[in-house]
Amino acid sequence: MDDPGRVGLLGTYPPRRCGIATFTRDLGVGMTAADQTIKPLVVAVTDEGSKYEYAPEVEYEIRQGTKSNYARAAELVNYKAVRWVSLQHEYGIFGGDDGAYILDFLAALRLPAAVTLHTVLDNPSPSQRTIVQKMAKAAVLVVMSQVAADLLAAAYELPISRVEIIPHGIPDMSPRDQSTLKAGFGVARQRMLLTFGLLGPNKGIETVIRALPALVATYPDLVYFVVGATHPAVLRQHGEAYRTSLEWLAEQLGVREHVVFRDQYVTTPELCSYLQAADIFVSPYLNEAQVTSGALSYAMGAGAAVVSTPYWHAKELLADGRGRLFPFGDSVALANTVGALFHDPAELARVRQRGYQHTRAFTWSEVGRQYLRLGEMLERSRTRAQRRREEPRASGLPELRLDHLLRLTDDTGIVQHATFSVPARASGYCVDDNARALIVALHADSLSGSAETKRLVVTYLAFLHAAQTAEGRFRNVMSYARTFVDGTESDDCTGRALWALGTTARLSSDDGQRMLARQMFERGLAFATELGPRGTALTMLGLTAFLARYPEVAPAAELLARLAGRLCRQYRQEATADWRWFESGLTYDNALLPLALWRAHAVTHDPESRDVARESLDFLEACCFANERLVLVGNSGWHVRGGPRAAADEQPTDAAAFVLAFRSGYLVTRDDRYLRRMRQAFSWFLGANRLEAPVYDSATAGCRDGLGERAANLNQGAESTISFLLSLIDMLELAGDGLESVQEAESRP
Repeated sequence: MDDPGRVGLLGTYPPRRCGIATFTRDLGVGMTAADQTIKPLVVAVTDEGSKYEYAPEVEYEIRQGTKSNYARAAELVNYKAVRWVSLQHEYGIFGGDDGAYILDFLAALRLPAAVTLHTVLDNPSPSQRTIVQKMAKAAVLVVMSQVAADLLAAAYELPISRVEIIPHGIPDMSPRDQSTLKAGFGVARQRMLLTFGLLGPNKGIETVIRALPALVATYPDLVYFVVGATHPAVLRQHGEAYRTSLEWLAEQLGVREHVVFRDQYVTTPELCSYLQAADIFVSPYLNEAQVTSGALSYAMGAGAAVVSTPYWHAKELLADGRGRLFPFGDSVALANTVGALFHDPAELARVRQRGYQHTRAFTWSEVGRQYLRLGEMLERSRTRAQRRREEPRASGLPELRLDHLLRLTDDTGIVQHATFSVPARASGYCVDDNARALIVALHADSLSGSAETKRLVVTYLAFLHAAQTAEGRFRNVMSYARTFVDGTESDDCTGRALWALGTTARLSSDDGQRMLARQMFERGLAFATELGPRGTALTMLGLTAFLARYPEVAPAAELLARLAGRLCRQYRQEATADWRWFESGLTYDNALLPLALWRAHAVTHDPESRDVARESLDFLEACCFANERLVLVGNSGWHVRGGPRAAADEQPTDAAAFVLAFRSGYLVTRDDRYLRRMRQAFSWFLGANRLEAPVYDSATAGCRDGLGERAANLNQGAESTISFLLSLIDMLELAGDGLESVQEAESRP
């Protein structure tokens, strides 16, 4: 009989020389240390052309490039009655484009799973982003820092409920005599700097070497150890060119005798000895986009003082005096920082002690215990899900159908209006609708990747391209004769075009589309500061999408912060205790304003944007929900402060704005109330509204143009249909486990 305490581990595994292999082994040891009844079953991923003598706990081997191995491995784990699986993820260790074969394993697995992300990219390709999103539907994602969790919410739009933070584990290193350890490395009674890890140009070792002349002038007993083999990928492509360049640099600067290169893949005991011998560990990475550094955690856990460049994980770990930061590539600042610590031995000792104490919760036994608690939670959730499947369920989401969108779209763009379900071609086209339709097509293409969705993306993008003038403005209306109508520019038209173009830059898989969208987007931004509140909010949505793809574009980030600040100021000027809103009246697309601030906060982390988004959305919620149903402000008079509120002519675009705003509010706050309200707002389309009349037409896959005083408007124009599809896509992106979270939230008191 299989042991009831078995936990599956999937990743690379020793004797393969790989950081993730070491992590997988150490995690299994940590789980066993936390609970001796646990016995890991390991599935090891083997790189092409290699053969390893694995330990007995390895019961299955996946050949990296053999697709069929992945599903077979899952079937083995299912058969062995393992309780749950911990999977270590790095794009490069699995087969397929961007490691996509691992999705076959998850699809065939019938057990709860947790996927530990060892890399979270701030600017993923569409393929990489899709892989992470699909993994999040099949498993809980584990990251090792808060910044990584924030990145998954902002750049991947994943609900916080699918992400857990568990730190990188470290050995439990009891203090040892530093003098004895130094003597073992031949540097008795000398000062010792250390950097370790697989060697490659992104490590920034040259920054440290350039700092040595100034340091050695004051501290001639200083020795800098660079410990680690060259990264296999670097070795295959460039050989030892980087290591040779470092040796040459040290020679040129006259500090070669102060640098010791140890070209070796060290064992964990050897590494601990190096770390505990070092006075200061230097982490000189050249790029801030580093969400996890096991080396940093190990060094702090060994009691070394840490001096680092301000990459994301370093800023988080070294806060509150647990280390020192210096600017990227700044050798002078590094020399000053290290020199100051050597000059003040008492402060050096304090820094070492703060780091050591902070990492007591990072030991492998503690980390193993956290993973086991996560596994227990996954097992309980699976049991609840099985019970839910056995009970009567509420009707599910409609299928994503583009029938009516295609009916309204010709080779020019999407026609504005319809008579019943028939396109009213005489109404022509507008940028407002084609921009919205482009966003729908891009998301639909990322979900299905069909020839139809790709054609729609090209059609709508081409329309926007034709609509933009040389100076960057957008002419809104085109007649059916393909002639633009002068004087039809508007704030909303500009903002919606920028939202669509930012989304294209982010989601399109076509390089040409992305380049064109970026050109048009940057040209249109020249007018971003001239727009009213809704045009500003729409532009902010475009900026947040654009920055998800191009975070390095500082002017875009600065403009986003400036526009968010302007919206917040307008809110503070207008809002009162009983009217928490940006204007003196509620009109159309109201929830766009808090939506834009939620998304801006996810990028800028500005607390005022978050607070104003929450206050204003809560105000809208109080105004627009009655008996757990959405009742929109009608456009037959709106709602002016102190005056009567119009009921007739509720618009689908307003309901869609609520769906999107509640989802973004949840991603920022984790407040389940927003999930429940998101579902209720979407249900407005399905008949949970003032008239109890369905607005979505399942026969045509179109959406009626709103709710009049006594009946629905039976025409199915572009704006209404696109609003429904935008809402449905947002709901579908929370499908699977994410949708379960919505339904669970609805069932809570």
